[in-house]
Parts: sequence; structure tokens; C-alpha cells
Amino acid sequence: MEGEDILYEVRDRMTIITLNRPEVLNALNGDQYLLLAKLMERANQEEDTVVTLLQSTGRAFSAGANFADKGLANASTEELFSHEYWLNRFVSRNVFLADLFHNHDKVLIAALNGPVVGLTTGLISLCDLIYAKDEKETFLLAPFANLGLVAEGASSASLFLRLGWSVASEALLFSRKIPGERLTQLGFINKSYHDEKFASTEEFNARVQKDVLTQFEDLHEQSIFQNKQLLKANRDQLINSSITREVIKGLNKWTEGIPQGKFAQLMQKDIKHKL
Repeated sequence: MEGEDILYEVRDRMTIITLNRPEVLNALNGDQYLLLAKLMERANQEEDTVVTLLQSTGRAFSAGANFADKGLANASTEELFSHEYWLNRFVSRNVFLADLFHNHDKVLIAALNGPVVGLTTGLISLCDLIYAKDEKETFLLAPFANLGLVAEGASSASLFLRLGWSVASEALLFSRKIPGERLTQLGFINKSYHDEKFASTEEFNARVQKDVLTQFEDLHEQSIFQNKQLLKANRDQLINSSITREVIKGLNKWTEGIPQGKFAQLMQKDIKHKL
């Protein structure tokens, strides 16, 4: 429904989760990322579904974290430098969210209508299949170093596993955009619909939904799920260890006040956002 930050629907043996904040390029604050986690958990428990499809509205899949988070603005200076605040607002949420994406039992698919930035980059990298509306309008950006942060959402492992060491280093060490054409070449994007002309993102989403339904037609569902578990077992150790290491290093950054200073510089336009 219009006005809801994230939409949830079960249809045709598929759960559809839609980021619905096109006015801010689907940037999410802490509460909205937590809502996404809860909906992912709910989708995993749905009976008689095979696929969980993550899609967006507007012209970007997600611009990452919303700098205009009122929770940050309303917190006291003492809170913003405390372990208690960031253990609650950052560590627990990020571990919960990344773990739900990594251990999702259903086939997890992302339909990218545009750029993917920040924490969402890591989450998308944990999806099983990725489709893009137009690879020329799509890119991944992990601007953590630009923000005084470190990798999030298991991206230190997932980007390495999916893109290789060299490209993951470009993305994480120097906050470089990885363009859609390169993502397709490296096999990160399973299919780009760049040859088709969609009148809207909703039309693209509908096409992906239709194509996804044909993917598992006449297949044995338990074989699908068991094959996913066999595939996932090969990345379990790397992903699980990266989730823990990332949040501890990130916690240290927040309690030192480094990202807070970077955000203030961005708001004052003293430094440029990589986006």
C-alpha cells in the first residue's frame, strides 16, 4: 500500500518484499532496516512458498542508510558515543539482518531497478539470483571508507566470494562503484533486461515475477531447498565469521565518533558522498 515503507505480499507461492521509499531512493533508517529483517523472517516461515523476491520502487534499489535518521538527531552526545547505544542500534540489528539473509531457506531473489548502496550491497550479495532492469543504470557502491566505517552485511566476505579479490578490493578499500556491465561479466547479475523497454519500475517488477514463476515450475521443491543448503554450506564459515568481525570493528568506529564526524561533514558539504 502507498505510504508504507516496506510492502509485503504473498502471491503465487512467492513472497514479495518491496522497498517503498522512492522519494529518498529507498534509503532506510535503522528502524526500517529492522522492519526489513522482521519481514525476511516472516517470509522464511511462510508455508507453501518457494521464493522470496526482494524488489523496489522508483529509480534506485536502495541508497543505503538514510543520513536524516531522526533517531541519530534526537540522541544526546553522551548516547552517541556509548557502547550501549550502538550495541542496541547497530550491532544487534546488523547481525540479525545479515544472518536472516544468509540463512534464508527459500530461494532468495533480488530485482534491481537501479543502484545498490551501503549495507544493502552486502545483503543483495547474499541473494541466490539477481536480475537487473538495465545493467547500464545499475551499480554497487560500498562507501564505508568514505563514511569512516567498515564493511557491513557480510560484504567483506560476500563481495570477495562473488566478485573476486581484486574487484572486492576496489569496492571496499577505495569505495569505487562497480558498474552493472562488470557485474554481469563477473556473473553477479544473472540476467539484465536492458534490451526491453519498461514504462515503469512496476512493469519491470511484474516481468521478473512472471519469469521467476516459470523457473521452479515442475521442479521438486525439496530438491530446490536441499540444493540451496548444499551450496550455502560452502560459504557458511566465511559469512558467519565476517558478520561478527564486521560489527565489532564497526562498533569501535561508532564509539570513537568517526562516522558521526563524517556524516556532519557530508551534511555541511565539506566532503563529497561517493554516490
